[in-house]
Amino acid sequence: MASSPLEAARAEGTKTSRLFGMPLHGTYAPYLHNTITRLAGVDRTYSKMESTDMDAFLKYARSEECCGSAVTMPHKVAVCQHLDELTEDGRNIGACNTVIIRRGPNGERKLVGHNTDSVGVRESLLRADDSHVKSGRTRPGAVLGAGGACRAAVYALTKWLNCSPIYVVNRDDVEVEQFIGAFKQTASEAFNPELIHVKTVEEAENLAAPAYIVSAVPAFPPTSPEEKQARAVAQTIFDKPEKGVILEMCYHPDIWTELAQLAQDAGWKVVTGEQAMIWQGIEQQLLWLGCEEKDLPIQEILDTVAKQVASDKETGAEPPLN
Repeated sequence: MASSPLEAARAEGTKTSRLFGMPLHGTYAPYLHNTITRLAGVDRTYSKMESTDMDAFLKYARSEECCGSAVTMPHKVAVCQHLDELTEDGRNIGACNTVIIRRGPNGERKLVGHNTDSVGVRESLLRADDSHVKSGRTRPGAVLGAGGACRAAVYALTKWLNCSPIYVVNRDDVEVEQFIGAFKQTASEAFNPELIHVKTVEEAENLAAPAYIVSAVPAFPPTSPEEKQARAVAQTIFDKPEKGVILEMCYHPDIWTELAQLAQDAGWKVVTGEQAMIWQGIEQQLLWLGCEEKDLPIQEILDTVAKQVASDKETGAEPPLN
């Protein structure tokens, strides 16, 4: 009998995981996961499944070869209806980026949908500055954008980071309405975030400063009137006297964005997006390997992957696979 989860994983022999999505250009997921399993001494490999074929993905996930899988855009929401179960986090966020393999009462494989993006947000912000959470206070949070990454950010800000209400700043009013409406549809006693759509600079001026901000918008300068207005609202929030931490989720094609610079110039502590990517991936492997954080060489993983990302951004190289 194996004496630890990692020994049990080693005893299983060769297993694989895949990242199901389209497109997958620029992703560091294979390098991150193959680094983790290499350092853990486990015979598992992680590769891209660049596809829109849901049936092919489900066939793979149900095969004995698969020890767990990852899902990215455009499948994070659509895949949920094809899985056997969703975890509480998966249900509340309304999107799945992780498929966990569990066994049913008769030994059958069950595909369980989960979301670790929220853990990536939580760990990135807490490890940068946890003073707000330790204070026991409740302050607002904010998300810039209204896409899938912001769903996980709202969950992390509300559930773990003592933030309420959550300001939503975005160029597209209809997208924000749909974003807020989706949370209202799935609201429960355990998770019912208060979301405020901040449309104008005047509205932003009258709001209390957030403790944490998560930005998940493309790293392009604003050009349309709507984009410029959303940027002006964000700048108004940055300029408030009370500062905090901002996680800039975008790290491709560059780690440091124009928005990150604006926030730093205004006095905010900036966490770059590769940190969220690394932490959510570590959480995936903890689930797939069935182990705890103490069982993995966390600092070596962080240093190895962050160094590779920084080097590739400097040289223009594509992300390696392992």
